[in-house]
Amino acid sequence: MEKLKYLNLGCGKNYVSTEEWINIDFVSIGKDVISHNLLKGIPFEDNTFDLIYHSHVLEHFSKNDGINFIAECYRVLKPGGIIRVVIPDLEKITREYIKSLEICINEPKNTGAVANYQWMLLEMYDQTVRNKSGGLMREYLSQKKMINENFVSGRIGEQVQAYRKNISIISNNKPRISSFYNFKKIAYKLFRQLKSSNLFFLLINNKAYNIGKFRLEGEIHQWMYDRFSLGHLLSSCGFYGIEIRDAFTSYINNWENYGLDGKNNIIRKPDSLFMEAVK
Repeated sequence: MEKLKYLNLGCGKNYVSTEEWINIDFVSIGKDVISHNLLKGIPFEDNTFDLIYHSHVLEHFSKNDGINFIAECYRVLKPGGIIRVVIPDLEKITREYIKSLEICINEPKNTGAVANYQWMLLEMYDQTVRNKSGGLMREYLSQKKMINENFVSGRIGEQVQAYRKNISIISNNKPRISSFYNFKKIAYKLFRQLKSSNLFFLLINNKAYNIGKFRLEGEIHQWMYDRFSLGHLLSSCGFYGIEIRDAFTSYINNWENYGLDGKNNIIRKPDSLFMEAVK
């Protein structure tokens, strides 16, 4: 009997090392992960895999590149093979945003509701517009006290603990006022000198280069999907049997045992839409 072949694309640290799995990411973090730029296609022959899985990957492609990516998934799947796509659920995000907005309008002094509203704005926009790693989400999660930590944990799960563990909190020690104003004087004088020189324009161009470089490195979200648009994308690429799942249900037998979308009934990324289809 031919062994099953499963493919995990854009896996990051979330992968399985058993023999049926092949794991690919832009940057390999270990011997069980192949390094490959998925914008250049999937480096396997037609009709190779029984399952293709990717979680929070599709939204990092532009709309057109996303179409090409799903078409590549179709190409390398065997007839009857399964694709399982996990993405941030745009519908759930917008519904939660509207819910938070309405509470704030009716209860403007409700600090918890305001905090939830502020978070939902970040969840909608920050990973699309940010110009540096972590963006405003990083700053939000760096607060010493997050009054809505349970709400945010319910939205993005384990990422909250990871951020709050790894991000150092800025010290409370503040510079003396006199030192601050002396710094401002020096900085302003330096700015005037730079502005009159070619170096100023080089610095401006360098900033634009750094922002452009960051935005092409894959962290930002370039498109978002809901259950209708993702289903339509899969259908347009030839898939059928399209079904909405949860973290622990699948066409694949014993899917929950792999622990890719959650363990012990705890969902890894609660803000997700889970969808499967058949070639």
